[in-house]
Amino acid sequence: MDGTQSVASREAVLAQYYLIRASIQSVLRQAVSCCRKPDFDRAAKHLDLWDQKQRDDGTVFDMLCDIALMEPNQRGRRVYDWFLQDGAVHLDLGDHEIARRMAAASFSIFQVTGWHDAAGVWLDDLLVAGLRLWLVDEGLEASAPEGLAIAMRVFDAGPFHAGFGIVVMPDPELIEFCAAAASRGQPLPVRRSLAAAF
Repeated sequence: MDGTQSVASREAVLAQYYLIRASIQSVLRQAVSCCRKPDFDRAAKHLDLWDQKQRDDGTVFDMLCDIALMEPNQRGRRVYDWFLQDGAVHLDLGDHEIARRMAAASFSIFQVTGWHDAAGVWLDDLLVAGLRLWLVDEGLEASAPEGLAIAMRVFDAGPFHAGFGIVVMPDPELIEFCAAAASRGQPLPVRRSLAAAF
């Protein structure tokens, strides 16, 4: 493959990535509007946040929104599922497809194992043996060293995987405990959810 084809391929991948990122942001803005106070209170409890000042911090609020939307309540339902059922009718066709794909997002621990030829990085899921994903994320591609372990929520966006929510650098000891439990088919050593633990 010559240099022109490589550049064109990267441009094509990044053009898709920008469209998908825009759709993710649009979907999340509308989905968060479906969260009510009990949903945020439940998320705050998961995150051990009791101080309103903590909740008002921008990064903390993003974590609250992620947990409130994507983690099941005591009845096993997610706010995100209600959003897809009733609130997503106002999305355009492209955003609706991304919203549907985001419903299958999973939070896991990944290791950066290299860079994709076109754009993005290869990730190995440390909790699912043999699972390697192509993730397109300009920030990670530019700054993540090979071998870096990260915890994040990802989904199959069609041509590649994409992430949303907070990217966390997990504690090595917790990674080891979680990976060991997963390899033995045992429950993860976290109190409520993996996302909340990180």
